[in-house]
Amino acid sequence: MGILEKSSVSSNNSDHVDRRSELEKLNWALLAHNKAATELARAEDKASLLSGVCKSIVSQKPYELAWVGLAEQDEAKTVRIVASEGAAREYATGLNVSWSADTPLGKGPAGTCIRTGISSLFPDITIDSGFAPWRQRAIDYGLKSVVACPFYDGSTTPVGAMLVYASVPNAFGEMELHLFESLAKEIGAGLRSLEKQERLDKEVAAREEAQQRLADALRATIEAVSKTMEWRDPYTAGHQKHVALIAAEIAKKLGWLPERIEGLYLAAMVHDIGKVAVPSDLLTKPTRLTKLEMQLVQEHVETGYQILKDIPFPWPIAEMVYQHHERLDGSGYPRKLTSEAILDEAKILAVADTLEAMASHRPYRPALGLDLALKEIRAEAGIQLDKAIVDAAFALHDDGDVLQKIISS
Repeated sequence: MGILEKSSVSSNNSDHVDRRSELEKLNWALLAHNKAATELARAEDKASLLSGVCKSIVSQKPYELAWVGLAEQDEAKTVRIVASEGAAREYATGLNVSWSADTPLGKGPAGTCIRTGISSLFPDITIDSGFAPWRQRAIDYGLKSVVACPFYDGSTTPVGAMLVYASVPNAFGEMELHLFESLAKEIGAGLRSLEKQERLDKEVAAREEAQQRLADALRATIEAVSKTMEWRDPYTAGHQKHVALIAAEIAKKLGWLPERIEGLYLAAMVHDIGKVAVPSDLLTKPTRLTKLEMQLVQEHVETGYQILKDIPFPWPIAEMVYQHHERLDGSGYPRKLTSEAILDEAKILAVADTLEAMASHRPYRPALGLDLALKEIRAEAGIQLDKAIVDAAFALHDDGDVLQKIISS
């Protein structure tokens, strides 16, 4: 073989080795990029996003360290490392880095890329002059080359940088640089998305907190009104509260949602609010009422409705109060409504009100007791009172005697 032929073969072998080396470097970067992109997609907060991306990068050899730093706006223009992963992670611990052009600490890969907005590549950090402040430290950790890519928060100025270190020199060519630049952009986009979500979550939490405060204030106001009413009728003190507790327990047995139960509870707390218009001597009369007197008392449901109807409750509380003396067979008052026309809440109030009234003391009679009250609602189940609601009341009675505990409280 001639000299020219030998030279040609040698050149071809060299080209083949170079192409294989370039493909190998590109493969490293592609694998790291793909793993990091997957981590970006599933991150739920900033810390897990940054840590996850760094961890994904260094899972691919020869990348020994990846860290993310934010550009602080302090006098020294510090680059604060917020995430770092890899076998050489300790290298980043306590690392002093700046993005100021006035100090050697700002002329390394991180500072340069943040200051200029252009990715910075140091092919061989053992000889690159800009890496002088950290050279020996890098050598001690076996680091040979590094690339730094800026990322943004939506503005035109970089807010930080992502750095990747390799244990071999010249690990980053043009294609690898583009891949890591793309990854840095995705980090910026991911951080922006998480920041928006955090702001939204805070707004939602604040609104929910305000809503809860309003709900608590509403409940406290309703309970205060209920207590005020009962001062006019000491013989039935606690009646509305007991009815509210019984009604809520029945609704729980029926599987109602908490929000709906809250509306029922508030309606029960003021179901007799219309009695403010009834003469107090009728409410405390120690003998049975005459027919005319009973008609005056029965007007309390209409009065209660008129008091409540213009209040913008999130539940039809005024209508619940209006209907709580209606009965399935149309024998109730004031509108003689029948089954389908009566709210389920009003049907529960009817059962709870009957139980509490019969089981408790009244000016015109002693307490009849819970057993007799239960017997009464069982007799009316399916006729005047809803059977499923009556069954729920009996289940409460059998379940640790909940009803008696409420009535006795």
